[in-house]
Amino acid sequence: MQRLIEPTVGFFAYPGKPSTQYASGAQLHTLSRVDQDPEAALRALAEALDAPVVAMPGAGPCAEAGSGAPTPEGLAQTLAALMPENAIVSDESISYGRGFYKFTHAAAPHDWLPLTGGAIGDGLPVATGAAVACGGSRRVISLQADGSAMYSLQSLWTQAREKLPCTTILLSNRKYNILIGEYENVGAIPGPTAMGMLDLSNPDLDWVKLANGMGVEAARATTLEACADLMRQSFRQNGPFLIELLI
Repeated sequence: MQRLIEPTVGFFAYPGKPSTQYASGAQLHTLSRVDQDPEAALRALAEALDAPVVAMPGAGPCAEAGSGAPTPEGLAQTLAALMPENAIVSDESISYGRGFYKFTHAAAPHDWLPLTGGAIGDGLPVATGAAVACGGSRRVISLQADGSAMYSLQSLWTQAREKLPCTTILLSNRKYNILIGEYENVGAIPGPTAMGMLDLSNPDLDWVKLANGMGVEAARATTLEACADLMRQSFRQNGPFLIELLI
């Protein structure tokens, strides 16, 4: 690649690999600033390159809700089947949500707010802010990893105080799974002490009690059927609801 619109960098210092992931001779361009219209910039770029017009692919049939033990695919199918129209998804599912787009493509029309950088802890605040910005007129669904949620769980209190229509699906694997994967990527062999720092058990985090303590109604699910029932229940309510899904 000789021309890039934004520099690409690695999250971590991987041994033997550069932190800047583009050729030294590449030219970097700013396509649009934060105060400019990105859609207009993309249209202008397409015209300048004489890019062909490609028809948007059809959404196809929506998946049915999943069943049995929780899996990323099953949860994505359940979300796609039950998501209310015009919902907003705040996605900080991290390692669990890599395949969600494939299955939610045919869901009811919605907006998706993904994690865009290497930081963690923004999922609950983003959901809270989206609900406030919409004046409570749209259902906001948080796909939230448990480790990341510990950085900003006070957002639940704000949701309760403002009676925001937020459904949090708390993905509870009781560990920082994304960082365990990064150990492998950098070629490290962590010992018990290092692994212990990425463990969220002993004692286990109890998200039902944590949510209740913030004034948010909550329940625990161990199957996709139970999760679906709780999602339906939450969508009928005006205020926030948290589902701790054990994965």
